[in-house]
Amino acid sequence: MAEKIMEFHDKTNFKSNKYFHINSCGKQKTFGYTYPLLRSHGRIDYHILYVIEGEGVIIKNDEEILLEAGKMILYKPHEKQHYRFNPPNAQSYWIHFSGIGVEEVLKGLNLWTKSIYHLGSDDRIFQLFEDIIRESTLKEYQYQLVCEGKLLELLGLISRIATNKISANTSDNRNLIYSVIEQLREDPCQKTDSEDLAALCGLSRSRFEHMFKEVTGMPPYRYQIKIRLDKARYLLKNTQLNISEISSITGFNDPLYFSRIFKKFIGCPPSEYRSKNSD
Repeated sequence: MAEKIMEFHDKTNFKSNKYFHINSCGKQKTFGYTYPLLRSHGRIDYHILYVIEGEGVIIKNDEEILLEAGKMILYKPHEKQHYRFNPPNAQSYWIHFSGIGVEEVLKGLNLWTKSIYHLGSDDRIFQLFEDIIRESTLKEYQYQLVCEGKLLELLGLISRIATNKISANTSDNRNLIYSVIEQLREDPCQKTDSEDLAALCGLSRSRFEHMFKEVTGMPPYRYQIKIRLDKARYLLKNTQLNISEISSITGFNDPLYFSRIFKKFIGCPPSEYRSKNSD
């Protein structure tokens, strides 16, 4: 016997004249219940449904589309919504939002033409959903602005993962590289070769150098020089230190070598750079 599904009626289905507005949000777990839902004419607002455990099934044009854990569907206004969750257990986040800026933002993030996206299991997405739900529940001072900001961040992260196909492993690798970048910024004068930096990440030298260039657009040694020269430029513009002193502070023991490197990468000698940028 075919399952009889009642039409679902919403209390939070409305448009907003704000740029971004969250109408409602939450987290649900089915506990063995299939939880079928039908909105024949959709909603006035937008709807994100992100399955984090178990399976959902989207019924579209009489065709069933499996929505496994890690997948998300984005419904636009007035788009028919018909779905259920498969037993025994399924868990998902959902959020309804509207606003005059939504279409522009979604198009800018390349989230307009498709409706289903594979995001995988990402703690950053989980945390943003949890933050939005918490703010919407507690309604502390300026919670609407906080929620709108976190929704924009959530959509940006979804775009980054879904459209650029950045996997969890790739994200972890980028975090490794960023930790190295932070270390280089903390002590730009310390001369550390790629072998040592690669060892900190548990990577081979060749793999580390490839990943570093992929993230920063330049090899590690070039990035180190850039950091040191950025500091040199700041000192030239904002202090009365002489060239030799700045050379020493930025880790160039030979002022002549410092001037040569500075001209090669910046385009003019340090003295000329100072005269052009002095108040």
